Amino acid sequence: VLGLMPRDAGAATSAELKEQLNALKADRNEITAQIDELEKQQDANRKDMEGILLNKAAVDQQIALLYADMQNVNDQISAYRLMIADKEVELSEAQARLDDLTKKNRQRLRAMEEGGELSYWSVIFKANSFSDLLDRVNMVNEIARADKQRLEDMNKAAEEVRQAKEELSAGKAELEDVKVS
Repeated sequence: VLGLMPRDAGAATSAELKEQLNALKADRNEITAQIDELEKQQDANRKDMEGILLNKAAVDQQIALLYADMQNVNDQISAYRLMIADKEVELSEAQARLDDLTKKNRQRLRAMEEGGELSYWSVIFKANSFSDLLDRVNMVNEIARADKQRLEDMNKAAEEVRQAKEELSAGKAELEDVKVS
């Protein structure tokens, strides 16, 4: 650009100088246009970078939420495993109680069979006196009450076993649902 300017401005004619001036102005306009284009590219790049940064922030937030969700699922799985372990213990205890009551009831029935055809009425009719009769009636009532209570205890224990099995199955199903989702 400087090479276009003559060193000796007086030697050039006014038309040559105008021509050089016009060429310089055209060069300047070209340079200005290139500068404007670069500024537009910088603005576009800046907007692209802002978009990329916003996108990165959104992806980072999504990763954080996915991690929190994964941690939540792991916590749920741990809680379900503890609940299942508790239910297994509860089921085991209820089953042991039912087994014990069943064993005692079988022993009671065996004792009744081995004792023969002894009925409550025969016990009462063998009384020697009125006070003996009252004692025998009270004894029969106690035996009947104990037998009834034993049956109620067995039914209750059987219900506890059934309920514990249902809760255990439900807990295992919920655990599988959490693992799948």
